[in-house]
Amino acid sequence: MGPAKVASGFACGPQTPADLLQSAIAEAREKLSGQRITGALFLFSPTLVAISPAMLQQQMRALSCLQIATGTFPGIFTEKNQALGENACAVLLLCAPLGLIPQAPQKNHAALAWGRLEHLQGDWLKQAPRFGSLSSRSGRFWYQASPRDNLELGFSGVSTESLWSAGLRTLSAPLPVHLQEGSLLLQLERYMALPLLAQNIPVSIRKDSRLPLEQLLVGEIRADALADAPPEWLHIRATDLNRSGLWLERPLADHARAFLSLRDPAIAERDTRIVLDQSASSHPPLFAWISSSIGRDAGFFGQDDRDLSIWREQYPDIPMLGAYGMGELFPRHQRAHFLRYSKVYTLFSGTAVEST
Repeated sequence: MGPAKVASGFACGPQTPADLLQSAIAEAREKLSGQRITGALFLFSPTLVAISPAMLQQQMRALSCLQIATGTFPGIFTEKNQALGENACAVLLLCAPLGLIPQAPQKNHAALAWGRLEHLQGDWLKQAPRFGSLSSRSGRFWYQASPRDNLELGFSGVSTESLWSAGLRTLSAPLPVHLQEGSLLLQLERYMALPLLAQNIPVSIRKDSRLPLEQLLVGEIRADALADAPPEWLHIRATDLNRSGLWLERPLADHARAFLSLRDPAIAERDTRIVLDQSASSHPPLFAWISSSIGRDAGFFGQDDRDLSIWREQYPDIPMLGAYGMGELFPRHQRAHFLRYSKVYTLFSGTAVEST
């Protein structure tokens, strides 16, 4: 086995962004045994959003590397460490023949995309396959120390495979949307929306004093959706007792079908085990990027992030970088799909030369 081509580093504490970045880079470089750095990803927690271009330029000179991308997210993690709500920096360094490409990749290879949730546009999702994470309003992004509203990067020397863990328990079958008034969903097929929800609430939460709307979602399957495309997820904002309806964040599409789902930690853990066990790659990946919903952190599972624990059990030595964000992008059918409350595992393998 040759020297490592990818390495991660992590630093957390009350230091300045420059000091944290320096510590994380030092940890990663030690694993690379002096090899030349060809690309680097730097992630910061939002408390460190005031990152100066001068600091990034200094690191470009120190690493002798121009292909450096930087972003801030609500939380960040590597294969060994994670942080949410505290000062932290995580890095991933690439060595030749691997590298970053500052534009969409060729053929069927998906690109890594970072952006802010408010910039998400449907047409942009349809243009190309992308995986990645969406940040909050405070998120900022740089490439080669230049500020960007969003970033899109390809990777040279590797191919990618993205796996989706939905973590949602289906409560009803997909039914045609029969009646809605604006964002008020009144009827699916012949069933009134609120009674349908009440009838399908699991016993475990039925005894609660209030309906846990923060755990419930409506899945939307559009009429033009391909068979295995992920549904779009809508929050239930409120219930309407007088009209037996559900207030959604937006109206459902014309001729769509819809179903009810519950965010369930046990289902999330099961989904993650299934998708990682079914990975199509016959060899361990070289490295990975993981996009996680901020709603799939340790608090969701009750003690620790079981998704990351399962990943670390299966791939304990694979370099990995990831972010807790406000939404996840999943590539399928030559487009990106916007997901919620999920984890998307993108595995990089060194088969790009053979597959192209």
